[in-house]
Amino acid sequence: MQIGLFHTVQWPEGSDHADRYDQALTQMCHADELGFDSVWLTEHHFSRHGLVSDSLMVLAHLAARTSHVRLGTAVSVLPLHHPVRFAEAVATVDQLSRGRLDLGIGRGYQPGEFRGFGVDIAEKHDRFEEALEVLQLLWSSDKPVSFAGRFWSFEDAAPHPHTFQRPHPPLWVATDSPEGLARCAAEDWGVLLPQGTSAAVMSGQLERYATALAGEGKGPEHGRVHLARAAHLAPTDEQAWAEAEDSYKDFLGYADKLRRATSAGAADGGRNPFELDADLRESVLFGSPDTVLTGLRRIADLGIDRVLLFTHWGGLPHELVMSTLDLLGQEILPVVREW
Repeated sequence: MQIGLFHTVQWPEGSDHADRYDQALTQMCHADELGFDSVWLTEHHFSRHGLVSDSLMVLAHLAARTSHVRLGTAVSVLPLHHPVRFAEAVATVDQLSRGRLDLGIGRGYQPGEFRGFGVDIAEKHDRFEEALEVLQLLWSSDKPVSFAGRFWSFEDAAPHPHTFQRPHPPLWVATDSPEGLARCAAEDWGVLLPQGTSAAVMSGQLERYATALAGEGKGPEHGRVHLARAAHLAPTDEQAWAEAEDSYKDFLGYADKLRRATSAGAADGGRNPFELDADLRESVLFGSPDTVLTGLRRIADLGIDRVLLFTHWGGLPHELVMSTLDLLGQEILPVVREW
C-alpha cells in the first residue's frame, strides 16, 4: 500500500498566513523524510478552508525541498483556469520535479470561489470538458495549436516547456459517479474518491469501477484509485479521539457552509467531498497505531492500495500533526509496505 499526505494549509481564526505556511511546509517536507509516497495539495480561494490558491506554485517550491515524494494536485479546479496557461504551469512543475507530478483535476464545488472569479458555477461541467479538450490537444501536438471554443479561443499556442513525463503527467479525476468512473476506465485516468465515503458505499463504487474496466477489456490490475481519509494517531484510541474529534467536526461544518453559500437563484456546488455518508467513525482513521492499521487493512481488503491521509485541519496544533506523522512513519509505513 502507498501512503500519501493530503494538505490544504488551513487558516483557522487567530492564525497568521506566514506561520501556517511555515508549519505546513515543515509537515510536508517531514513526510518526505519519513518515506511517505506522495504529497497532494488542494486548491481553494477566498476562505479559511485553505491558503493554497495556487497549488502548482507551492508544488514547485516543494520540488526543490523534497527528493522522494511524488507531488500531486487534489485537485486543480479546471473551470477556473485558462487551459493554455495551466498547461504551462503543469509542465514547469513536472520539469522542476523531474517527473514527480501527478495531476488531479476536478470541477469545483464552492459557489464563493466561482463568484469571486466571475464564473457561473452552472457552467462548471462544460468549462471542465472544454479545458480538458484543450489540454489534450496541447499534449498531443508538437506544433502550435489553435482553438475556438465557447469559453476559450486562441491562435498558435505552443506552450513551453514540454512536460517531463510524456505525453503528460498521470491524470487523476475527482469522481464517484457511475459515469465518471466509466470514463476514467475508458481514458486510463486515475480515480480520486471523496474523503467522507463509508466502506459500504465505497465497495459499491469499486464494483462499478471494476465493471467499467472489464467493459474496456481491462482487469482490476489496470485500475488506479486514491482514497482520502482523515487520520490522527496517538498512543491510545481515547487520546486520539479526544485530540481530534471536536476540531474535525468544526472543519466539516465549515466545509459544508462553503458548499451551501449560494446566491439567490444560483446553482449550488454539488457534493462536498468531505461530506459523510455514515457515522464519523466509519470514515476516519483516528486511534492508536494498531487501530489505524486495522482501518487501513479494511481499505486494502476492498482492493485499494493508495491512500491519502489528511492530518491537518482547522485548529489542530502543529505539534499534534507532527506527532501523527511520526507515528505513521514509525508504526504504519513499514507494515503497509508489505501488503
